[in-house]
Amino acid sequence: MPKIKKVKCKFKKIKVKRQSLKTFALIIMLTFVVAMFFSYICEVLLSDMPLLIAFFMLAAIILIGIVCDGIGNAVVSADEVTFHSMAAQKVKGAKESIMLIRNAPVVANLFNDVIGDIAGIISGSTAAAIVLAAQQGFGSESIVLSVAMSGFVAALTVGGKALGKGFAIERSRYIVYYVGVFIYYFKVVLRKNKN
Repeated sequence: MPKIKKVKCKFKKIKVKRQSLKTFALIIMLTFVVAMFFSYICEVLLSDMPLLIAFFMLAAIILIGIVCDGIGNAVVSADEVTFHSMAAQKVKGAKESIMLIRNAPVVANLFNDVIGDIAGIISGSTAAAIVLAAQQGFGSESIVLSVAMSGFVAALTVGGKALGKGFAIERSRYIVYYVGVFIYYFKVVLRKNKN
């Protein structure tokens, strides 16, 4: 029987900026404030809204969660080497793209966890409000309607994020670049408003 040769593998360490307690506290506070704000807006808007429009609003909230999850995944999987040559040629949004990639853990946390999870929570409460309004409209309580709506929201959210994840990893450079361009023009608008 031939001897198996032992091979030692050395893995290159990836330098990642560690998040401080200050960052965690900021994320917790930001999540708390944003979740309360959007929950309040949804409650106020849904109180007098027709069911069809409320359903479209629910779909929009789920879509926001899927898109933000995709952006977070794209930033984590993108490589900044491409953007260095773009920044050298002074392409708009390239420096912002590099900034996103260098701060990938924070950006992914913001998009995937803060915005994505808040969208998931709000979509759940919006679905519950739609079910309640439908039950009041028909004048009867239905467990089937409540369970079906929960299943629908979960399927759309999880299925959308699964599709978006593959797309985000495959097209990570394009997504990061377009987010960088958006940040660039956002900065331009802010500068004009200051002046």
